[in-house]
Amino acid sequence: MPYSHYTLETLKSLIEAAGLAGYIYQHSNHILTLQDARNEDGSALNNFVQHEFSTDQLGLQYGLRLLDNKLEFLIGVTHSNQDRGYEIGAGNLKADQRAFNLLYAFYNFPKAFHLIHLPLAANSIQLEEEIDKQLFQLDSMSFLDTAVKTNPMGEQIKWMKAFITQAALDMKVRIQTSLL
Repeated sequence: MPYSHYTLETLKSLIEAAGLAGYIYQHSNHILTLQDARNEDGSALNNFVQHEFSTDQLGLQYGLRLLDNKLEFLIGVTHSNQDRGYEIGAGNLKADQRAFNLLYAFYNFPKAFHLIHLPLAANSIQLEEEIDKQLFQLDSMSFLDTAVKTNPMGEQIKWMKAFITQAALDMKVRIQTSLL
């Protein structure tokens, strides 16, 4: 699906018309970040997931980067917990990470921020591979392997990983649909 004919202004207009977010934040001249992301029915989208046995929380935020006629889907992931020994202020976000500072600033004791990027035209398998490579393989994300639930068929599911992947896929598809 070619996206080279879009401008940032056109993208913003189409995403706003689709009601994907309460507000679209433009960062520099190449990134749009969805603030106050919305479900299809207009209700607030659940952007947060917390481990049931630890204080580790992840917050998800979505955006688009249009650079050199290439359109990328961005997932900003904030990791926080109640350990006050180390906190990162929103002012410490670097380069394109700064586009995600509005959600970041509301977190309790943020420890890390990760920016996942992949082509908007990527299929679901490519999306899963990129999230795995750019987030799940990090040592700091090992707690995700302990977030396990048993589904009705008796299978053990790493539910936090499944939630993150499905939420990202859903938003990517909704953004793609808004650009048709």
